[in-house]
Amino acid sequence: MDWLNPYLLLLVLPVLPLLWWFSRRSLRPMPPGRKRALLVVRGLLILLALAALAGPARQELSRQQAVIFLFDHSQSQGAQGIERARERAEQLVESLPSGTHIGFLSAGADTHVLRLPSADRDLPEIEERLSEENGGRSDLAAAVTLAGGLFPPGASRRIVYLGDGQQTHGDLEAAVREASLLGTVFDVVPVAGERRADVRVIDLAADRSRSHEGAALELRAEVESSLAGTGRIRLFENGVEVAAKPLELEVGERVTEVFRRSPEERNLYTYQVRVEGFAADEIAENDAAMTLVDVRGRPLVLYIEGEPGEAHYLADAMASEGLRLQIRSPENFPRAMRELAGYDGVVLSDVPAHKLNERSMTLLRDYVEQLGGGFVMVGGKNSFGVGGYYRTPIEEVLPVKMKAPDTEQRFATALCLVIDRSGSMGGQKIEICKSAAVATVDLLSKKDYISVISFDSSARVVVPSTRISNKDDIKNLVATLNAGGGTNMFPGMSAGREQLRKIKAKIKHMIVLTDGHTGGDGYQQLAAQMKAEGMTLSAVAVGQSANSPMLQTIAAVGGGKFYVTVDPSNIPQIFTQDAMTHMGKLIRERPFAARQVERHVMLKGCPIAEAPSLLGYVKTNRKQTAQVPLVTDQGDPLLAHWQYGLGKVTAFTSDCKSRWAALWLSSWSNYQQFWSQLLRETVREPQGHFMDIQVERDGDRSVVNVDLLQDAATFKNSAEVTADIYFVPAGSLGSSLQKLAGKTLRQTGPGRYTTHFSPREPGVYLVRARSGAAIVSAGQVHQVSGEAATGRVNERLLAKATKIGGGRLLADSDERLTEIRGTHSRYVELMPLLLRLFLLLFLADVVIRRWENLQGFWMLVRGRE
Repeated sequence: MDWLNPYLLLLVLPVLPLLWWFSRRSLRPMPPGRKRALLVVRGLLILLALAALAGPARQELSRQQAVIFLFDHSQSQGAQGIERARERAEQLVESLPSGTHIGFLSAGADTHVLRLPSADRDLPEIEERLSEENGGRSDLAAAVTLAGGLFPPGASRRIVYLGDGQQTHGDLEAAVREASLLGTVFDVVPVAGERRADVRVIDLAADRSRSHEGAALELRAEVESSLAGTGRIRLFENGVEVAAKPLELEVGERVTEVFRRSPEERNLYTYQVRVEGFAADEIAENDAAMTLVDVRGRPLVLYIEGEPGEAHYLADAMASEGLRLQIRSPENFPRAMRELAGYDGVVLSDVPAHKLNERSMTLLRDYVEQLGGGFVMVGGKNSFGVGGYYRTPIEEVLPVKMKAPDTEQRFATALCLVIDRSGSMGGQKIEICKSAAVATVDLLSKKDYISVISFDSSARVVVPSTRISNKDDIKNLVATLNAGGGTNMFPGMSAGREQLRKIKAKIKHMIVLTDGHTGGDGYQQLAAQMKAEGMTLSAVAVGQSANSPMLQTIAAVGGGKFYVTVDPSNIPQIFTQDAMTHMGKLIRERPFAARQVERHVMLKGCPIAEAPSLLGYVKTNRKQTAQVPLVTDQGDPLLAHWQYGLGKVTAFTSDCKSRWAALWLSSWSNYQQFWSQLLRETVREPQGHFMDIQVERDGDRSVVNVDLLQDAATFKNSAEVTADIYFVPAGSLGSSLQKLAGKTLRQTGPGRYTTHFSPREPGVYLVRARSGAAIVSAGQVHQVSGEAATGRVNERLLAKATKIGGGRLLADSDERLTEIRGTHSRYVELMPLLLRLFLLLFLADVVIRRWENLQGFWMLVRGRE
């Protein structure tokens, strides 16, 4: 015995005592015997009512057998195949024990119930019109699902499929797996359809479902044939023929024909291929296939170039490829996500990190991760590690690491940091300098040396020259830096020079930082002496009070670089950039040929082997999950790519201008193709500004998902989103749209709204979604037919389905169905029985309470007699 709500039975404990208490308090005159009888009857009424509400059910055991035969009336079977399936079904029905409930279904585009399970053993007829009108598809999964709901309760469950298993819709394996959970056995009788002369288009696929104006599209049509002959294949674009090719086929051969188009206008493009000229082709319904491509406006890419005079090389090349590059200087990088969100991608070429600042780099990282924007970093003498991007948000996004392989560190290097600690450096400035020193220490290897000098009016050795053996000890010493005093840089430089003199190292470099005018003189002479002793010197001016001309002069004399920044937060990037430039040996300026070591769609059709030499690159390390299609002659990454959050990121460690790519510009005709494909593969897919739509197939339904944003980083919830669904029949792709339905989408997640529809007729279904003034559209193709008269059985699918369903593959004509042994149970609800008993006891209650009335009525009747 099972109960639906067993806890209701606990109400008996308080209710029966209350009934007894009310009975004792009743003032109604009644003999004690009747009073006790009434109490018992009412107690039973309460028990029956509570028992009925608790939902009791009992389990009954049965040996009843039930079998549903599932025929296949699709066109791949043909009349002969259907007849063979009926003959085989008759044999199996005769072998079933008497009393077996037998049902019959037939599967095609829709499932038809020929007869519900019953004791009738005569086979129903399968009308020829079913194959003609409903045989253009085979949805076996839907048929199995329907059959599972037709079995009588308490009987064994067995489905016997008779057909070739050539499904064109649905997932038979998933349907059988779901049916098996209910104890359904799935047997298969493989019946091959008749082999007829047939040429069919298996598929038409575009290399992308969304594209931009002017972008090249590749359309691949697969054709299969069971006859030999010559015909032609035609391509239609929105109902207009745009290409045709001769087509020669052999028996059993599968041919792929490739078409290329470059749509120039923003529109929804429907492409259809059709094969013609094969007179012996008996199934015309599968001679065509369609696909849909949504072409949006030309992509807009933000191009940040460190050398503005060199920007025209890439910009001009991409203009001829239909890509718009908006050139900006690093100082004009967008300051808000709303502005950055208007671009489909960002190209950062030869720009040092300190010219972007931390806020801009964080903005760019969030743009890629959250909005799906594309990001390309191009090499140069101020890019990647030598640009100071070590441990920045940009390095986090990139598919490469900023540090070069350890094998490149052939010589020990010595670095000295000379930092201004005067009173003007107090507060945030000195703390940032500490962070910059720590980041620089992390760059160095164990065989390198570091020293840190601070100066105000005099110099103080914070970290004496020491090998990088224990970085934590060095960082603790750096943490003791504090600010206070005047500004005299000369003692600091002199102390740093002495620290470098103590070390025997191939490379010795000093970085000097100050934010004010320094006292004393002799700086140029000191820098020249250091240069003569094999030391180099770079200078960093912080703020507008620094003596920039003097610092620039000593950097030039000392063979280093000069940096100036108004924002102190740029100091860590400047330190790491300069350290990597002078000590890391990260730039390799020698001619080399690019080598392709991995296949990637952005290199498709691009003859990399024919490309001339590049003249240099920045050394990096690949990250573990990155794709690296191109490498240098040393095996270092040249082209790396990966997905970061919602966006794509590409790194090209050489450049795209006249320094390292001079030969590509002057003598390689595929320069435009290479960069066009690289950018198109990286930039964000076409979509609405803050609204996007996808239409996906889910079985027989098409699901519409709309993603909506309030602004660049916030989902828009509780919005009103509606969608109109339009249709163009397959036979008239150039005709006007027919509106089928209007839908209101419901919210299913943060910023996501969903609805669905069921395509019936073959053709193009267009969905236009609206929220306020924003409108987006997407489409889906419902193919004409996937049937093929190959005369073959899909043995792999049927064998897998029988294994999942615990059945057998009855390939031999003398094999019979075996009885499903054991008993089968069903639940019988007891509520109806309890309610009938309740009514009988209720009548008894009335009789007991109205006994005097019944006696009087009886006496009245007797008196009249």
